[in-house]
Amino acid sequence: MVMLNLFQQTKLKFSVANINFKLRGEEADNEAIFVKNYCTDNNINLYQTEFDTETYAKENKVSIQMAARDLRYQWFAELAKQKQYDLIAIAHHLDDQSETFFINILRGTGIAGLHGIAKLKDNIIRPLLFANREDISKYALLNNIPYKDDSSNASDKYQRNYIRHHILPEFYKLRADFSLNLDNTISHLAEIEDFAAIYIKKELESILENSKYGILQIQTNRLIDNKHSKLLLYSLLKDYGFYNSHIIDIIEIVSNRNSGKTIESNSHIVSIDRDFLILEKKTQKEILNINISSLEEFTLDKCDIKVEFPFIGNYKTDNNNLAFLDIDLIEFPLTIRNWQQGDSFKPLGMKGEKKLSDFFIDNKISISEKKSIKLLCQNNKIIWVIGHRIDNRYRITKNTKRIIKLEYHGNN
Repeated sequence: MVMLNLFQQTKLKFSVANINFKLRGEEADNEAIFVKNYCTDNNINLYQTEFDTETYAKENKVSIQMAARDLRYQWFAELAKQKQYDLIAIAHHLDDQSETFFINILRGTGIAGLHGIAKLKDNIIRPLLFANREDISKYALLNNIPYKDDSSNASDKYQRNYIRHHILPEFYKLRADFSLNLDNTISHLAEIEDFAAIYIKKELESILENSKYGILQIQTNRLIDNKHSKLLLYSLLKDYGFYNSHIIDIIEIVSNRNSGKTIESNSHIVSIDRDFLILEKKTQKEILNINISSLEEFTLDKCDIKVEFPFIGNYKTDNNNLAFLDIDLIEFPLTIRNWQQGDSFKPLGMKGEKKLSDFFIDNKISISEKKSIKLLCQNNKIIWVIGHRIDNRYRITKNTKRIIKLEYHGNN
């Protein structure tokens, strides 16, 4: 309400956006009415909405505070774009800055979390960051500005409130200008972070590779050899929900050469292989089960496989996307499906059976690549680990009369 009063004293064109998160019953409903009445009386354009925050939090498996934060910033962004507003003004103040600083220390966010709340980021401005809570309260009193107290602010249920009620007052006892001095320190840290970012970017270029399967792909050897490996990894992964504890675990796994391990955040997964560390977004694994009743059903649209039959020509190749098979050893219907733990086959050139999991290890197939591997099967027998190796039982021999050529296009 103080920020609104300050805007009213300018010649700026502005509107008010107000949300009822439906968390405090009648109190929140009364606040929505209060804002509406104030805007009507002062001829201020108002946008209002409400959200079922608790349901959103449960469905997205986040805290109530995080749910409310996501919902409001999403709505503000949509509103600004739809109505063509230049900026979104948020009423954070100096004490919010101090609280955020201590919350980030508790989370172990590193220097990136210690620069606090940005005064300007993208199209979001925070014009009250120069004043603390006491300054704002005095201004409201002196200028008869109406406002409502949010009763949840009095509760120690939330970490931020505990810091507000019990931690910050102790610092104010030591220095009355504590929040201002902390803000100066935060500004210095932000400058240091900007300077460090130049070095970090240069170092990251030396360990990052183009990723075939994920968002990011990092060479594990180069990561471990870099004396700032933790800092580099944190800089890369912090925006994907990974905290300092995750980074420590990843570094330990990579250092111990524990290939095959994974570390997960709420939204992403890091797969650690012998040579690479790969970041991917969490997705539901597609359950594949394609039935092939005849040669005509091998189509690019249906299964990414092109057929040539009868095939006459050179069938010896190093291209794993090509399979040359003795068609008289194959009985329809066939199935294309995902590989599963326990699957085994006889790789071309071998007489004995081999577990697929062991075949992947021997051929240095990464965790990410394994997720996308498909099998061409006859009943429970694997004919072809598609894109990798055919089964020895279906190979071309001197007794072969008819050859079928299968060409897989899914790896393009």
